[in-house]
Amino acid sequence: MIKNILVSVSGSPDSLMAAKYAICLARVMQTKLFIVYVIDSKVLCELLKSRIFVEAEARSYERDLNQQGEVFLARAKKMAESKRVACETFLLKGSVSDEVIAKINEVGADILVMGEMKELSSRSAIFYDEGERIFRKSPCSVVMVKNHAMVENLYKEME
Repeated sequence: MIKNILVSVSGSPDSLMAAKYAICLARVMQTKLFIVYVIDSKVLCELLKSRIFVEAEARSYERDLNQQGEVFLARAKKMAESKRVACETFLLKGSVSDEVIAKINEVGADILVMGEMKELSSRSAIFYDEGERIFRKSPCSVVMVKNHAMVENLYKEME
């Protein structure tokens, strides 16, 4: 029996559609929904190491990312609540794939809902794309959302 669904949001249109689909699934299946946003600390470290940012700029950027994450999580939570779906949100920091996989294990997610993955330019890009890593390392079944129009209709029709 499916009890827990997890969706990771990033603020992109694809992740918004994934959140809507996860909300629909959670409502129909009467499951708990977990919504995750991860601040990629690896990017912050790389910007500092390459001297693109000085320490003060990196802290400011991190605060901005934190605020952005809170806004996206609040929006997703409001969307879930408007469809009478119980959800819990998590603002995490670290490697995106590692944090999502850890949260899947922690909450005992039975399904991970993801937005459609972007086309990769090379075979080596597979090893660096966070979405690809999450997809391959997920210990639970993964649902990939592709048909935005269908998801939008499902979401709107749900009272």
